[in-house]
Amino acid sequence: MDGGTVGMINAYGDFGLPDGAGALLLVQSDAPGQAGVTELESFEAIARAQGADEVFFSDDPADSEMLVAARRAVSPAMEKYVSGLGGGELIDDVCVPRSRLGEFFARLDEIAARHSVEVSTAGHAGDGNMHPSVLFDAQDEASVAEAKETFAEIMQLGLDLGGTITGEHGVGYLKKDWLVRELDAGARALQTSIKAAVDPLGILNPGKMLG
Repeated sequence: MDGGTVGMINAYGDFGLPDGAGALLLVQSDAPGQAGVTELESFEAIARAQGADEVFFSDDPADSEMLVAARRAVSPAMEKYVSGLGGGELIDDVCVPRSRLGEFFARLDEIAARHSVEVSTAGHAGDGNMHPSVLFDAQDEASVAEAKETFAEIMQLGLDLGGTITGEHGVGYLKKDWLVRELDAGARALQTSIKAAVDPLGILNPGKMLG
């Protein structure tokens, strides 16, 4: 979670997250017993070596559940926050190689700095799937246009870093014009043939994804 997201969660409820954090990385281990403890201690050492302001380690189920609850609160906290901006929210889900996450966040900051809308990010560092949300005033045409441009730049960033425009949310209407930039002609033909085989009448989600 980036600092903006942490701030929204703190405004939404008391989850014990530090105020003013630049970012927060939540790490879980499903290894049994001491192996799990050792694994998390390794993450703790790396975080401290990289200059983390605060590192909290817990094997208490209650504490762990509160941290997980904070992560689950991202969506409702963001909805509450954006209601004060005009209700506009475009949720991206670009996925990039884990080795390029540092570059992704650096360039994402550059994109956000060029635009007047807000960008707030949470995601899954373990598989490189990030959810930058563009927050804007849905009642203002200029803000809507700015949000769409920002959203497009984020998708292009995902492709530039060797990733994909969608890691888990799908394409739908919003990204269908971008799918042709990611998939080559052969891949598009394969997708179209599969769609035609299971939906010969074209009645399932017409106009979405493949257009």
